[in-house]
This record gives sequence, C-alpha cells and structure tokens, in this order.
Amino acid sequence: MQRKAITFAILTAIVGVGTVLSGCGEQREVISTASSNSQGQPNQFANKMKISMFNQGTFNAAAPLPPREEDIQRQMLEKEVNIDLEMMIPQSGQATTKLNTLIAGGDIPDLIFLKSRADLAQYYDQGVLADLTPYLDQFPELQKRFSNDSWEAMSYQGKTIGVPGYDNVNGISRSFFIRNDWLKKLNMEVPTTPDELFEVMKAFTEKDPDGNGKNDTYGFIGGMNKEGNLQTYGFDSLMWMFGVNPPSAIEVKDNKPVLLFTDPKMKEALAYINKMMEAKVVDPDWVTMNSPDLLDQKLFKGKVGFMIRDARRLEPDYQQKMKEISGEVPEWIVIPPMIGPYGDQIVERKSFQGNSWAISKKADKDKIIRILSMLNYLFTDKEAYPNFAYGIKGIHWDWVDGKIKNKTSELSKEMKEKYQWVDHYRMPRRGDDAEYFSFQNPKTAEAFKNNQKYVAPTLPGNLLTEDPSDTLAADRQRFINESLVKFMTGKDPLSNWENFLQTLDTKFDMQKYKDNAIKQFKEAGIIK
Repeated sequence: MQRKAITFAILTAIVGVGTVLSGCGEQREVISTASSNSQGQPNQFANKMKISMFNQGTFNAAAPLPPREEDIQRQMLEKEVNIDLEMMIPQSGQATTKLNTLIAGGDIPDLIFLKSRADLAQYYDQGVLADLTPYLDQFPELQKRFSNDSWEAMSYQGKTIGVPGYDNVNGISRSFFIRNDWLKKLNMEVPTTPDELFEVMKAFTEKDPDGNGKNDTYGFIGGMNKEGNLQTYGFDSLMWMFGVNPPSAIEVKDNKPVLLFTDPKMKEALAYINKMMEAKVVDPDWVTMNSPDLLDQKLFKGKVGFMIRDARRLEPDYQQKMKEISGEVPEWIVIPPMIGPYGDQIVERKSFQGNSWAISKKADKDKIIRILSMLNYLFTDKEAYPNFAYGIKGIHWDWVDGKIKNKTSELSKEMKEKYQWVDHYRMPRRGDDAEYFSFQNPKTAEAFKNNQKYVAPTLPGNLLTEDPSDTLAADRQRFINESLVKFMTGKDPLSNWENFLQTLDTKFDMQKYKDNAIKQFKEAGIIK
C-alpha cells in the first residue's frame, strides 16, 4: 500500500544536559530540551497540559511507579512538551477489565497502549478512539521511525487510527542451531539446502556423533502447542524452506489472496517432514513438546543435533545450564537458514505490528498534537534514546571509548530491583539494537546481526480481523491444524491432499473465508 508522501519538515530538538542527584548520592543525567514542535513555534506549548496515559505496554507491569522527583524519564517527557503526565500501569491480566471500566465510566485515558490490532479496531468501532490521519503529516520523523508494514497495521477503514507501540524483535528467537562438534566428527559441512540438511540429520541420528556407542541421538526435534498449532515450535521453520507456513498465513499475488497453508508448495513441505519422520531423524518426544521450556531441556541435554531456538541460548547462563544437565557445553553454532527449492531463505517473517498507541476521541486537536509531539520525541530524539531504551545514565549505561555501553547485565540484583521502573519507558528501543540486549557472548550478537538478513517481510494476512459472522472459524482452524500434523506424520497419506482441500471448501466454507479476506484487503488498498 502506498503511503501519502510526506510534505512537512520537523525541527530537531535542541538538547541540553542537566544533572539531578538522587537521595542516595548517585549521579543521574537528565536530558532537557527547549519546547520543540512540528511547526517550529517555541510558544506552541506555553500552556501546561495534563495527559493521562494507560500504559499496558510496559515491559514490567509489576514495577511500582517512583515518585515524580525520582522519575527521570517522566521528567524528560513532561519538560519536552510541557505536560503533566499521569501514567496508569495496569497489573498483568487486569488491563482489559481496567480499561473497559474506565471507558464505561466516561473516564477514557488520553493515550492508550493496545496490544492487538483487533483491540485497536474494536475500540475505534465503539467510538472510543480518534482518527489520527489529519495530524500525522506534521510528524515526518515519527512516520519514518517505523516501517511501512508497521504503519499499515495502524490503518483501518482507510484511516490511520494508531501509532506503532514499539518494535517487535526479529532475527533472534527463530535461530537455526546445529552441533558443529558433531559436524566435525562426522566430517560434514554446514548444510545449505533442504537435501543437505536431511543428510546431516540422518547422520546425526545413525552415526553415533557423541561417540557413546548408544543409539540415543536424533537429527531434529520440534513441537506444537496444546492446540495443535505448529507455529514457533520448529516445524514451521522447515516449511519456510518451501515458502509456506501454517496455520493461516496469507500472501497476496497477482491481486489475489494466496492461502499458504493450502498452496501446492505446502504439500512439498509436508512431504519433506514426512520423509524426516519415516527416516526416524525426529526425536519421538516431539509430540510432548508443547512449551519452549521443554524444547530448551532437549537443547541442554545435548542429544539432538539440529533445532530452532533463540540465539540467546548462546549466552553464559544457558551455557551453564547445558553443563549442569549434560556435563558439557556442546559447540552449538547458529547457521543461515537453508535455501529452499524456490529460492526462499527465511529465518522468520517480520512480526506483525499488533501493538499500538491510540488517542481518545475526546481529545481535542491541541491535545492530539501535544500527544503526538510527545511520541515523536520519545521515538525519534537521538540524544534522548539511550535514556529511554537502556535506562539511567551512569547506572544502566554510559559512554565507553566513545560508544554507548549497556551496563544493565553488570548491575547487582538489588540495583536491578531498585530501578526496575525504567522498564515502563523502554518502548523506543529498536528491535535490531544489539546493545539493548547487552549480549555477553559475541557469538550471540553475531547471530542476531546475521539473522536480520533472513527476516522476510510481514505477510498481509496479518492485517485481517476475524469475521464475527464466520461461525466455522474455530472448527476450520482445528481441522487445518490436525490435517497438517496427520500429513507430516503419515497418519494420513499425502495422496489425500485433494480430499483435504475439498473438505475445506465443502464443509468449512473456504469461499466465505476468502471473500472476507478479499473485502478487508480491498479496504486496506492491498487488492484493487
């Protein structure tokens, strides 16, 4: 979708530095700015304005808000746009109830963090949220801060009704882990294609790579959640080698929706996994792997040679767990994803921008401009960035050899607990900022950086919201999940693939599903 060309310019904030001393004598630096705004008028924010913020986007809902005089980040926001910021932090699991209670009582917060696009659309339909379309061209830096994909997720019925909440993190949680020590022992190279990967997994299973004389190693393990969904548990990464993914991934090609879970290439992907199952290179415990923690235990035990896991498993804490559980620290390395038969090389798809900042419809033009100016500062000011992304200068980060050094990992438990409230303000951190994660193992940072090259664009199907009149939705999804598992395990032969497609059409009304997708894609401008 083409976004409207940006025609306005924005002045960079004038930055100065002030110093505030805490009660315990620690020096903390506060960035202070002269009031800046989209039109460059220094008196635009002459009158202080009260802004209420419902922040369920905090990275630590349990952290209590500190007194204003100690809350450096809140002071920065308030001084930048001359506001009195009242922040509400709902407790985990209580946010929706709390927000709905406020709305029902007419006390709608001015700025609301929402966790899903469905919530954003729902509250807009209820008349709770403002249309931000008339104002955003005044904030070109804020528009540039997020990708087109992220802004498209804020679009609903042809209007922009939110600002992206924060970057999702990509290129780390879905890393291709392989035992390099086993490769060396078997005199094999790092695989680069599905066929090469299969041969490696077969050798890891059959050729005793750990040298203990027992038939107790496997080439791969994945899993699925308790609902039978294969996503994020490893098998879906194998499917991406063929350019497809379950359970409801939708692409748009030639002005038509393409359902990747019924695409002919899905049949090829399932045949590949079935081949793995038949060759017994998959650890049979995969059927019980319904949580990330269980997959981690397999990683720590060191009896599987290839897995899809988070690159942070290379960090010292996880390495220590490996040593405690298996008695050794295997030489796990992160490798590029395989190049599939159609040229696909995907570690994962960019996460959908579900989270957002929305503004109350009760806010007048001046308040909307003030809030957007605050978000513009929060997300685009380079000088302020480390104070929000990392924490307090001199405590959580500092300048070392001319570069920012994140010191969070060096803090004592007591200090981390004392300043845990800085997590309320970390939203501006960039999803590809390796320094934010404060990696202790250089190999983790290297894997994170390399994986960015293999993060494919977000699929347009993520923009779709559920059709409330589609009474077959849950049963259809369950049938798809169950069928894919049956095909890949061989419980249902792939010769029945056409029967699967026909059942979807006749019993689960796929045409209605497609018609709803086309309607929403047209509204979003993705299909003409």
